[in-house]
Amino acid sequence: MYGILDMYRDITADDEMKFEKLLSNLESTSATFIRKIWSGEDLSLTRAQLADMKKFLCIMMYRGEHRWRQYNDGLLDFMTLMSVKRHMDNNNIKKVQDVWFSNIKWLIETSISDIMEEYKRAESIGPENPFLTTTKYKMPIHALELLDFGRMAQNFVCVWQAEEGSEFILSDNCFGAFEGDNGVPFHNFFIVSPRYAIVLVNQFYMRTPGMMAMMSLRKSWFSEKLHLTPQTVYVKGSPPLQGGYALQAHFSPNDMFKYKRIVVPKEDVYKVNSIFLDCRRKSLTYKSAVSMFKSLRFYDKVKSDEFLFTYEHDYTILKGKLFADLNRTHSS
Repeated sequence: MYGILDMYRDITADDEMKFEKLLSNLESTSATFIRKIWSGEDLSLTRAQLADMKKFLCIMMYRGEHRWRQYNDGLLDFMTLMSVKRHMDNNNIKKVQDVWFSNIKWLIETSISDIMEEYKRAESIGPENPFLTTTKYKMPIHALELLDFGRMAQNFVCVWQAEEGSEFILSDNCFGAFEGDNGVPFHNFFIVSPRYAIVLVNQFYMRTPGMMAMMSLRKSWFSEKLHLTPQTVYVKGSPPLQGGYALQAHFSPNDMFKYKRIVVPKEDVYKVNSIFLDCRRKSLTYKSAVSMFKSLRFYDKVKSDEFLFTYEHDYTILKGKLFADLNRTHSS
């Protein structure tokens, strides 16, 4: 489900087991949280568990077929390819394809705290120009991937619940699919059932209200009413503030974040599904024919928006089949 079947083709069996064990530990935290979402339990994560879950989601996105093909099939843009080749020279890597694998090995093996420290170091080199970072940063992971990972890991988690009468669909390329602008993700989506999604929300919506509106980016498709900061229970008591922000020195791995399920209106569910319909490569999965049909109709209305959609797929045949099936069901 999550990635490439032969990703370990060039390493020993012992190393393969090590990587899978490290990943399974991260996955366990995510799976426990997802089961709570399904069962209706209170949703809580310690700070350490939250970091593990976000690390797992970010790695699984990077491990996915889309990202792998960028390296394996030569789909990187010119500037990124040049930065990858500099990274190869610095680390004695012979093939572009091997950069993808060396990146993922480093992310799996390295603790989230060490990844974030490395991210801060890399970002400080060229805070306004990521490509400047690539010319000066010399470490085991490609700088642009480190910057992407670090930004994603700082985003906020929300749990979305589809309004009654609507459902999320799945496509083969939808894990971590995002809504954004100019390469900046506003929301990354991780569907965990037809009814629920874990959403990574850009930190600037949550940490600094009004910040996104100040950027030269289009307005998000989704209302900020769908963003909800979790209640935080600090082990050491309420933290002192500096510049309006809690001092990180006061944080504990055992601080507790308590989340609520946010009910998402039907039209917003169809918006999410439209993103999945557009990024689909081969397959679609859905439970409700009615919700799927409505999602297809919505996609047809909006797919000409070049800022949101790339492929503008034609689903006429599927829509016709669903329409016929629904008519038979209602007439019988």
